[in-house]
Amino acid sequence: MLLRILKNSLFKRARTILLMLASLTLGSAVATAFLGISGDLARRMALELRSYGANILVEPLAAEQGGELNEADLPRIKTVFWRYNITGFAPYLFGAATLQSGDRQERGVVTGTWFARNLAVEGEETTQGVKVIAPWWSVEGGWPGEATDAIAGAAVARRLGLKVGSEVTVSVAGRSTRFRVCGIVTTGGYEEDQLFAPLQTVQTLLTKEGKVSRVLVSALTVPMDDFGRRDPATMSKQEYERWYCTAYVTAVAKNVEEVMTGSRARPIWQIASAEGPLLKKLNLRIVLLTTLALAAAATAVSSSLMASLAERGREIALRKAIGADNRQIRAIFLGETLIIALVAGLIGYFLGEWLGGVVSRTVFAGATPSPRWLFPTAVLSSLVVALLGSLLPLRRAMSVEPVKLLRG
Repeated sequence: MLLRILKNSLFKRARTILLMLASLTLGSAVATAFLGISGDLARRMALELRSYGANILVEPLAAEQGGELNEADLPRIKTVFWRYNITGFAPYLFGAATLQSGDRQERGVVTGTWFARNLAVEGEETTQGVKVIAPWWSVEGGWPGEATDAIAGAAVARRLGLKVGSEVTVSVAGRSTRFRVCGIVTTGGYEEDQLFAPLQTVQTLLTKEGKVSRVLVSALTVPMDDFGRRDPATMSKQEYERWYCTAYVTAVAKNVEEVMTGSRARPIWQIASAEGPLLKKLNLRIVLLTTLALAAAATAVSSSLMASLAERGREIALRKAIGADNRQIRAIFLGETLIIALVAGLIGYFLGEWLGGVVSRTVFAGATPSPRWLFPTAVLSSLVVALLGSLLPLRRAMSVEPVKLLRG
């Protein structure tokens, strides 16, 4: 009996049903899209921030006394506990030198580094170097391909009159090497005052074979909190294991420090500290937008049901007059609403999954996989919104007095 009543009621009020269905579908779709994006937001934001530079600096313990690190230890960085979180690293060897091109010369800095070095680590092929950790470098020309190719910083090139194809002689303690400038780099930072060349060539020039001055490491990390900032020396064994097994930038730095002999690894806080506040702000905005979308859907449902109630007042009064009680009236109204909400939740999930993919590809240039909990969440949110939107109309329906309404 109830099913027949629900069937007749749904088909007779097509306009109201479609309006409720559209409202709930859009609300569910927006919630599905935003929740799907937020589930992968931390990883996406970490990947995006890695394009702005490394977040871990590795230096020798005796850096102030001119100590160096061993180049041979570098492949070990990709063998640490958090090796899959390390997206790239690049070594640097700095040396003061005389730079000369034509009749111009000055004292400057020559820097040896890896530009795109292929490594084989435990059967895995990986490419490391400046091109990996600093994709924001703007290079006019090309990257070094030969041992005597070099990239000149924009400031150095301007002072020495260097252009792509120019030659520059680098002299250190009576030793000199002639480099061909294959590119001019613009970074807006201190790199513009340096001349960059292949690491091995600079090591030979400085007679520091197998040595590097520092290593910049780019790693995917979780936002820092108070526990992540604690000194590991003050932790208990259980706390230390929890800290070590969480991808804090401090924990990843500790990993790297353990495999680099005589090193000290520390976060670059200007970059590492930006992730947490930025992620919190983005999550807060997503929650607010999702809440507003669901609130709008609930308001639309309530308005539709109130309008429907005005049309069905006599019907409700007549049902009460022939013996229907509030429980039966409530069952009819809630049954209609829940059926519509269930259909809207199913449609909204697939629409929201498509919408989330569009937003993810537009903002992050890649699709975001949908978590399994998103489907029941979409359906449940639609049901909850429909129930909240029907509270006031349902209360009005319960207060209908058959005698007054039927007598006009």
